[in-house]
Amino acid sequence: MMPMPKPRKRRAKGKQYFTKEHENAIIKYVASTDIRERSYLYNEFIGPVFSEMVDKIVYTYKFTTLPNIADLQNECKVWLVTILPKYNPEKAKAFSYFSVVTKNWFIHKVKKNKKRLEREVSYDSVDYNVERDLLDKGESYQDKTMRKELMANLRNEME
Repeated sequence: MMPMPKPRKRRAKGKQYFTKEHENAIIKYVASTDIRERSYLYNEFIGPVFSEMVDKIVYTYKFTTLPNIADLQNECKVWLVTILPKYNPEKAKAFSYFSVVTKNWFIHKVKKNKKRLEREVSYDSVDYNVERDLLDKGESYQDKTMRKELMANLRNEME
């Protein structure tokens, strides 16, 4: 007789940071033209949620290896605000839409950073032995002029 499989345990639902209330605030923000209302919605609902979502995506997908990650996180939040009016609630849930946009934004930055690293060489990684071997080992202009003067003076003395 085979043992009964254990039932799967569901993860305990903790406090969700992106709720229906936040999605409704985003929908109201997109529909509104009043600056005061938009400011209130952003400061109270949207801003904190975007901040937490960006932080979670950065740590979940290990984007922390990017240089200046704190600055990039702030840039991403600004980017999310600029594309906020493009959100269409009929096409996707707000969380899905903005989390995909955030992830793609960071993937773009990773690719850009990788390309930059392949193209550039840091000053510290230069092989100084090669540089030393390539240097001109001939006499300098000052050495040549001093030798000419010395030879001229020696000839004068000998004459």
